[in-house]
Amino acid sequence: MVISTSIKQIVQLNHQLSTLLFQDDGIRIKATVLDKATNAPIPFASVSVVGREYQVQANDKGYFTLMLRPEEKLHAVKVSSLGYVSREFKVESLLDKTGSGGAMVYLESQHRSLKEVEVTAKAQKWKAQQVGYHIDEGTPFHYKLAPSDTVIAGTAGQEIGTRIKVKRKQAVVQSVSFGLAGLGNAAVKVGVKLYSIKDNLPHRNLLAKPAIIRIEPHHTGWITVDLEKHNITVEDDFAFAIEWLSETTRLNSSSLMAFATTPKGQVTYYRPAEAGPWRIRKSGLLDVKSIGMYATLLSRK
Repeated sequence: MVISTSIKQIVQLNHQLSTLLFQDDGIRIKATVLDKATNAPIPFASVSVVGREYQVQANDKGYFTLMLRPEEKLHAVKVSSLGYVSREFKVESLLDKTGSGGAMVYLESQHRSLKEVEVTAKAQKWKAQQVGYHIDEGTPFHYKLAPSDTVIAGTAGQEIGTRIKVKRKQAVVQSVSFGLAGLGNAAVKVGVKLYSIKDNLPHRNLLAKPAIIRIEPHHTGWITVDLEKHNITVEDDFAFAIEWLSETTRLNSSSLMAFATTPKGQVTYYRPAEAGPWRIRKSGLLDVKSIGMYATLLSRK
């Protein structure tokens, strides 16, 4: 997997900021995050002190340095990464193991089947269903955006999508969500597409006008796009796809949130920038076996 330079710069900036804030009489923790089963490094894991907003990120080899205040010696450090079970470690236990190479922190891979999540909408006569894959997993960061009429699409870009299964007779598409990872110091433009399905492939665009969003730099997490004003009603399965419209940050293996295993039933669609024929990527896009994409549908009770 190719790691973009911008991610490495963010990791270095976090480390420099940590050193600057706590250089006087501080506690330094050095550790490497590893896969418990394979002993392989887990790159770019998130590390934070429980009860504190400040956090750092491990580098591409799983190594991190965390600076703490002396009074935080009795606190716990939380380590998390996409596709792994988060764990908390006592600061004192990490300090006891901090030698020249630092402590070893192990995370277990997260293996669980994904189920449809239902939540009750505010309106009493409607029910909201989140349908898709990796719903709200992998990151605590969520951003809600609305399509803007002032964002110009420009040239067509790469598209990647997934099949959304409509389990009720009729539903309204309230919003769609996708997991974004690896966004560096440049903003990106993304087009949201909804397609009918014909011959098991995306067919006709269901949106009467373009739904384009601009994502600010360094936004990593779940991106939810509000589509209620488009009034899209679906009765059959449809494809939800995103179109990458920014040349400066091309869609690649570190653009979207990737998970270790492909959920049963997930179908990934892809077509290149020239808007050619759709293809089903059973093994995923650019070595990504599974991506996080889902839709929130409203249906009458």
